[in-house]
Amino acid sequence: MKSGVTIAALVVILTACGPKTETATRALFPESGEAAGWTKAKETRTFEAKDLWQYIDGDDQKYLKAGVVRTQTTDYRYQDKIDAVADIYIMGAADGARKVFETESGEGSTPASLGDGGRLYGASAVFHKGRYFVRLTAYESTPEIGKALLELGKAIDKKIGD
Repeated sequence: MKSGVTIAALVVILTACGPKTETATRALFPESGEAAGWTKAKETRTFEAKDLWQYIDGDDQKYLKAGVVRTQTTDYRYQDKIDAVADIYIMGAADGARKVFETESGEGSTPASLGDGGRLYGASAVFHKGRYFVRLTAYESTPEIGKALLELGKAIDKKIGD
């Protein structure tokens, strides 16, 4: 019986010391207050590449073709009045994130100083940085939402790091 306990203990130790996934080692979304006016929902949902269709059925193919590994998404609320969602697509390589960014229409957008390249639309923003593609979408268009999305985008950009 002693050897069974020893083997179980070894399995626990090896599991705890083994490689961690990126989602387990660092948070990519800013917490409430890290971006001025934004409150983060408690839950962050994660979709592995094979399950991405459950989140964006029909549009998942462009991400899969670009090499998405996983997607993380969470909800935010701006000044307790505007709901938004933030999606971070973690690609296998920076080239995949850039390719997805390039498929986004530039029509009706303005350049945004986010990541390696960004665009701001009326109530949404997109950018790519390294192997990450980020999409921010507010559910209401107001005069201040563009500036607010840029603040949220900058906070995510900072969390992603280099």
